[in-house]
Amino acid sequence: MKDDASKLNIILETASAEYGSALEMLSACKLSEKAPYSCGYFNHAKDEYNHADIFMSILSKYAMNVSSSKARNYRFTARSLIGKYVSAKGYLYEIMKQKDFIAYVYTNELLAKKSFEGILKLVKSDSQQSSLILQIMEDELRHHGLAKKHFLKHYPRMQPLQLMAYRIRETINNRTRKFYFQNLRILDKLLAPLYIFMAYIAGTISILFNLREFDHTNKNLMELSSKSIV
Repeated sequence: MKDDASKLNIILETASAEYGSALEMLSACKLSEKAPYSCGYFNHAKDEYNHADIFMSILSKYAMNVSSSKARNYRFTARSLIGKYVSAKGYLYEIMKQKDFIAYVYTNELLAKKSFEGILKLVKSDSQQSSLILQIMEDELRHHGLAKKHFLKHYPRMQPLQLMAYRIRETINNRTRKFYFQNLRILDKLLAPLYIFMAYIAGTISILFNLREFDHTNKNLMELSSKSIV
């Protein structure tokens, strides 16, 4: 059962990440002032939407292996995106220079492809799903190659070494984000009993209050006792 839960969580996070990427590329498509760029971003967004749809179908299939109460915890919702895969500061194309945005796509498409290699092992018993994920991996490599080609064409002074620097930086950031959210879930489980205990104490204390003291109907507030809470 633990393995099933872990598998569901991985697939849910992947579907959310792909959907978040689709939103980012669609935003870039709308904001780009050059038609060729807009077209490229649109095709990229379409691929990412298709990837998210595939992973959601895989998620639905594996959810059948667990109880409905547990499967409910792994539903795809907008909450899966906010904070983790869509920045609160705005879409990446809005807050990054175009050069940095292209380098970001170049790096993260390659990182995504590598993460899919792990997912491929999870579904290796299902040839149909394996073929779909292999196709997604080819799409990610194609996006990675197009971003690299665009970067080197339009920023010739930026040598491949700078792309390597971007890749190292984003790899570190990616691992840091995973570490943060993994530990956030652990802290939530550890602190939940404390929250419940504090709520219990607050509720117990509130019972001791004399609520009639707050009833000031037809009373002169100037005549209230100086010891009153109000």
